[in-house]
Amino acid sequence: MQFKHLLLGTALAVASSTGAAQAATGWYLSLGAGANWVQDANWTGNTSGGPVTGGTAQFDTGYVVAGTVGYDWGHWRAELEVAYRQNDVSCATVGGSPCFAVPGVELWEFSQMINVLYDFELGDRWGASLGAGVGGNLVTGKGGVFFGNNIDDYVIAGQLIAELNYQISDRWQLFGTYHFMFMDKPNLSDATTFGPGGSVDIEKRDHSLLVGLRFDLQADHAMAPEPERPMPNPSPRPRQFIVFFGFNKSNLSAEAERVVAEAAAAAKEYGSASLMVVGHTDTVGSNGYNMRLSLRRAATVKAELGHDGIKPSMIQTSGKGETELMVETGNGVKEPQNRRATIDLH
Repeated sequence: MQFKHLLLGTALAVASSTGAAQAATGWYLSLGAGANWVQDANWTGNTSGGPVTGGTAQFDTGYVVAGTVGYDWGHWRAELEVAYRQNDVSCATVGGSPCFAVPGVELWEFSQMINVLYDFELGDRWGASLGAGVGGNLVTGKGGVFFGNNIDDYVIAGQLIAELNYQISDRWQLFGTYHFMFMDKPNLSDATTFGPGGSVDIEKRDHSLLVGLRFDLQADHAMAPEPERPMPNPSPRPRQFIVFFGFNKSNLSAEAERVVAEAAAAAKEYGSASLMVVGHTDTVGSNGYNMRLSLRRAATVKAELGHDGIKPSMIQTSGKGETELMVETGNGVKEPQNRRATIDLH
C-alpha cells in the first residue's frame, strides 16, 4: 500500500506541474531501443496453503524497445510511453543453495507509463532532461522449472528518467536515456513447480539504457517575415539586419545564415568600421534564462559573421533577454518576431 500511495503522490505532482506549464510547442513522437538489466530478485513460491520456499533469481542482460507520443511546453514535456522488455533467468537459488541454471525461464514485460520531464539546455544543440513516470506493467513468466505455460500479472509501476539529447535539426533529436523502473511484486499464478493453485511472487527492478530518435510533428517555430529594408545607400548611415530563431533555440536556420551572409557582404561593401550584434528573446521562461539565451544567440551570429569573413575584432555583442520586444506581449507568450538578433553596421 505504501508503494501505491507513493505513486499516487507522484501522479498528483505530475498533474500540477503539467498544469503550470507555459504555452505549448507541439506534439512529438520518439522510438528507442537498447539493453535491459534486472536486479537480482528475491522470489517466493506459494501453494494453496501458503508460502513454501524462496530464493534469489539472477538474470541475463536483455533488451528493451520503447515508443512515446508526447507534448512539449518548451521546458516541460508530458508523454505516454509503451515499452517491451525481455530477460532470461540465468540461475536461481532455493533457500541457501548455490545458484543453479534454469534454462528456458524468461520474463517478459509490457509497460504503459505517463512520464513528465523537465528539459535543460546545455549548449547550442545539446540538452538534458530529468523526469519520472507512473503507470502499469504486465509481467509474464514463461517456461522452465517455474512456469509450464505463459502466466502473467499486471502491477502498478513507476520509473525515474535521465536523458541526454542532441538537436540534429529543427525537428529531429538524437537521444540517449536511462530508465530505472520499480513496481509492486508480480504474483505469477499457476506456477507448475508448486502444483495446482501454486504461484511465484518475485521482486522486479529494471535498469534500461536506450538510444533513439525524436521527431517533432510540427515545426517548433514559425519564421517571422524579414522586414523590408531600403535599397542600398552608399551614405555612411547604419544598416540593420534581423536574424530570427526557433523557440528556445540559438542555432541558425538556412534562412538565418543567408541573412548573416548578406550582413557580412554589406559590411565589406560599405567598409563598415564595426558591427553590433544584439540578441533578444520572447517572454517564455525566466528573466535570467532569457538573458543567457539572448547572449548565446548573439554569439552564434558573431561566429557566423566570422565564418563569412568579418574579423572578430570588428564585432561587438550584447544580450537584452526579453527586455526589448519587437512585438509587445504578456509574460509566457511565444512570439516568433521577438526571438531574434539584430546586426547593426556602423
